[in-house]
Amino acid sequence: MSDNVSETPDLVRLSEGEKNELIRHTRRTDLRRIIGGLFVIYGVLVTLMGIIDPAADTAKTGGIHINLWTGICMLIVGGLFFLWDRLAPVPAEDIVASAESVEIKKAEGEGKLD
Repeated sequence: MSDNVSETPDLVRLSEGEKNELIRHTRRTDLRRIIGGLFVIYGVLVTLMGIIDPAADTAKTGGIHINLWTGICMLIVGGLFFLWDRLAPVPAEDIVASAESVEIKKAEGEGKLD
């Protein structure tokens, strides 16, 4: 199978509106955003625990404010995931080609393509 658009059957070719919606949805649900969001949420919680009750963790860790430092590191990692998603989004051509190949396989399985 070739990635050439001219060889894609008209039966499975996506319209421009469908392509734009597919690209927007795929980029919105990128795994990097989900992981980054979880790191930020947990980072905020752990940082708040380190700020609110710093004596609880210093007694157990030999004087290190472990909740505060871990929370800050989690916030940085979450921010890096968001930055990575922003600077290197999934290419639109890959999203469209993947969706069209799935549609072609479905059509072949249903006997719509000969």
